Amino acid sequence: MGNCGLVGAFSSDTTISTPVAINKGGTGQTTAQAALDALAAASGTLVQGDIFIVDSSGNVVRLARGSDDEALVMNGSNPNWEAAGGGVTTNSITTTVTSAFSTTSTSFVAVTGMTLTLSNQTGGMAFVHVSGCWENTVADNNCQANISNDGTEITSSTVAFSGRAVGRYMNALNLSANITTDGSDVALYALAAAETCSFNFGANTEGQIKAFEVY
Repeated sequence: MGNCGLVGAFSSDTTISTPVAINKGGTGQTTAQAALDALAAASGTLVQGDIFIVDSSGNVVRLARGSDDEALVMNGSNPNWEAAGGGVTTNSITTTVTSAFSTTSTSFVAVTGMTLTLSNQTGGMAFVHVSGCWENTVADNNCQANISNDGTEITSSTVAFSGRAVGRYMNALNLSANITTDGSDVALYALAAAETCSFNFGANTEGQIKAFEVY
């Protein structure tokens, strides 16, 4: 059957009184929104949150909405919903001491109050910093201090008060270490290499042990 001379007979002003069905190349609708809805529905039943993607054949297809806490990610050439990756969590812990501490022990002992417990987070790290002030309560004594992780020395510092008059010389204490956040106890330990080791923790010179955790 010929085309009956209809080629070129239609223009942009031509009105088709009966909507053309989708399977005939139309939408089956008479308004723009209804046409969009009809074409979308052709990909399957739609619900709020569904989106359309292009498949490997170049066809526009429906991708059902994801679940709560899922993110749209690429899996090769195709987008899909997967559990959203966790962000970085930070946590800060601080212990402050204002009571003086001294020891005559020649083996390391824990400084009273200068202990904190890290979080138990696999793969996390904590930056630990200890600050304070120590002084000579006995002439010519030496002191040592360290950050210990569950009793194991991580980093240490020694101050020599040799030749200094009693109570006339103080030294700032600053120790830092990076430690895995595995629930361990981190503490300041000290020993007296000769006679007495004293920490001048008071109202004006408090001691602190801090941990900034990232996991």
